[in-house]
Amino acid sequence: MSSVRTPKQQRSIQTKHLIVKAAFHLYAQKGIHGTNSKEIAEKAGVSIGSFYSYFKNKKTLLLEILEDFLDRTYLSIWKDMGNFTLNELGRDGIRFIINNVFEAYDLAPTFLRQTHALRYSDPDINRVYERERNREVTQIRFLLENNKHRMRALDQEAAALVIHNAVESVAHTAKLIGPKMEEKRLVNELTEMIYSFLLREDTPQ
Repeated sequence: MSSVRTPKQQRSIQTKHLIVKAAFHLYAQKGIHGTNSKEIAEKAGVSIGSFYSYFKNKKTLLLEILEDFLDRTYLSIWKDMGNFTLNELGRDGIRFIINNVFEAYDLAPTFLRQTHALRYSDPDINRVYERERNREVTQIRFLLENNKHRMRALDQEAAALVIHNAVESVAHTAKLIGPKMEEKRLVNELTEMIYSFLLREDTPQ
């Protein structure tokens, strides 16, 4: 089998895009385990040989799609932070970020649900998710560092992980598991919880 190549010409880039798009669609329709490489190639309108010229196997394709999806998720969560003064983060800024997390769960909920479930049985998928967790926690810690003059929390590294896990857990449960509750109520309580956990009582709101 020929080695996997990186597309450089527009036609090759388009072919790879068609494969990725077809796989994403079939994963949502049939499930990740219910989809094979031949079906992806057929859906994309390319030969199976073309599939293997861009991806070693279905697993490498899945990992690339997952990494791209998590990049889009990250950008969705941290968008428009320039609207806030980073070293004077208050309730509005905290609420804005939490709302973005909830909205990010709507980007591709079926794909998210399937890959989340595979974290516990597939070390490669878990590694991708752990890298993303570390990136999110690093970003939260950056915000805490910028507000350390107002902070009640002393261990900022631990605080960043606690905040990340709390928001992720509530959003994940609300969006993918249930029971259903009005999101605004959940966002408001998370905002108050994090604000009270982090910032001193004399901090301006």
